[in-house]
Amino acid sequence: MIKNKFKNLKSISSNTKGRLVKKVFNDVSKNYDKMNDILSFGLHRVWKKLIFDFIKPHENENFMDLAGGSGDISKMIKLKFPKNKCILVDSNVKMINEAKIKLKEYDIDYVCAEAEFLPFKQDNFNNILLAFGLRNFSCIDKSLKEINRVLKKRGRFVCLEFSEINRRSLKKIFNLYSSIVPSLGLVFAKNMSAYSYLIESIKIFPNQMELTKKLKDAGFKNIDCYDLFDGLASIHIGEKKG
Repeated sequence: MIKNKFKNLKSISSNTKGRLVKKVFNDVSKNYDKMNDILSFGLHRVWKKLIFDFIKPHENENFMDLAGGSGDISKMIKLKFPKNKCILVDSNVKMINEAKIKLKEYDIDYVCAEAEFLPFKQDNFNNILLAFGLRNFSCIDKSLKEINRVLKKRGRFVCLEFSEINRRSLKKIFNLYSSIVPSLGLVFAKNMSAYSYLIESIKIFPNQMELTKKLKDAGFKNIDCYDLFDGLASIHIGEKKG
């Protein structure tokens, strides 16, 4: 019954998906870090650090941590670049409140907003970082265009997301693991339904080539993609045209 609830996730409207995602993250807000550990075998902590291999900001450059969740990326930004301004943006108030508690010692601004309707002027950010959030947006294409809009010319967008595994043996293992993730969610986070959604969202997310095309269509240039763990996740980098 849980599986059937989300099997048509790809075909639902953006409004329906938005309501669904809001409920999921309301339910998992206090267990968000645990959720990422379960979904990535704990590797998300290593992968997030790799994002910073692709950015070399000056002191006057600013950051947006989009879909910042409980604040892992924002914390890394402030530890690595303490003089740079950082804004954590998330559409879920509960997630933002968790981040505020977790990051109270850091100078970070918080904005509650949907990625499809970012409340910032054009050409505003030097760097926008997004970790494991793109697949949850109501409309990926519209979100990417908004990200491009608010980036400054030659600004960089770095996106870490689950992707298409390119090694058959690993894909079989992950598919088997995916089948028990909802049960793990029930045991460790008391939430089977939310974890069922998250697994389905990974299955239907665009693969590396498809996401590269979406970035190009949204107006990005100098697009690169780097697979992690044989494609279980990937990092996409795009630059706003100057």
